[in-house]
Amino acid sequence: MVTVLDDDALARLLTEANPARTPRDAEPDAAALRLRDSITRTGRASSQRVRTGKTRVAWATALASAVAVGAVVFGLVAPAGQAVAVTPEPLTFTDVGSTQLIVERSTALLAAGSGPADPQRMVESAIWALSVDVDEQQMAVTPQFSTLTWNEDLSGRLVTVEGESYWPGATGASEAEAVPGDTVLVDLVMEPGQFNTPVVLPPGDSAADVEAMLMAFGMPADPDASQLVDAVVTALDQWTLTDAQHAVLLEMLQAEEGIHVLGASTDRLGRPVYALSVPAAGDGTDETVLISSDSGRIVGVESEQASSDGIIPAGAVVMYTLWV
Repeated sequence: MVTVLDDDALARLLTEANPARTPRDAEPDAAALRLRDSITRTGRASSQRVRTGKTRVAWATALASAVAVGAVVFGLVAPAGQAVAVTPEPLTFTDVGSTQLIVERSTALLAAGSGPADPQRMVESAIWALSVDVDEQQMAVTPQFSTLTWNEDLSGRLVTVEGESYWPGATGASEAEAVPGDTVLVDLVMEPGQFNTPVVLPPGDSAADVEAMLMAFGMPADPDASQLVDAVVTALDQWTLTDAQHAVLLEMLQAEEGIHVLGASTDRLGRPVYALSVPAAGDGTDETVLISSDSGRIVGVESEQASSDGIIPAGAVVMYTLWV
């Protein structure tokens, strides 16, 4: 499920976008196609020129990408003429034990944590999404950073800045790859009623309350692991949840068949994390759920190509969302 603006707010945002960044004859990038499809509910975007990873995208970051077409269009043509993708380096992991052990450590941290006492209608996130264009020669990764705040009357504000571009592998394992820049891509004020969400009131901390929230965000009654992660991502893109709610999410992940621990790592913001692997669903991407080893909170999800399609190799990172 993707949450979008109403028609008036979307039209206003597109009208106010800086036209100098996007030629009039430019084709839409992957994020723009995904946003279009989420509005029209026609399903997955399809184009031979644009190849993307998972179609599930945060509302704020998809919208930011849609009005800054070209900000996430990366790719190159190899000397032999074969198109290849420029993607972030995969994370590397060290062994830390079983999934159960990771969840136990994380829930213990959450029990003693200092997260918000109540869910907050404010989210800070960093995103990157792959779009391969064989006609372009751009060879860098450029993340985007968004701050979304909204209110019970469905008013709010979205600010998105372009991150500093980097070449994959150019930073050390303990350094942040994703760093905010100074270029503001979006600064949108939403009037009452213009923000769209199925969960307006703060959800409760009980397992039943958290499950009801996830079902409102599109999770079926008997989800597989990928469907659960989809709903978790959508929720975390709209709400900063409590530590108790994160503990419920971790217990739900642990109970899903096929999820297993990858190990400990450092995420693209330079934070120590544990990583859980979620098997590929019908869209052909595996997911990696990142859990802070300092707080126990879920702080990111990465999508990797499950198998090569001739351009994007198996294991390539095609999208990530990190919550700050």
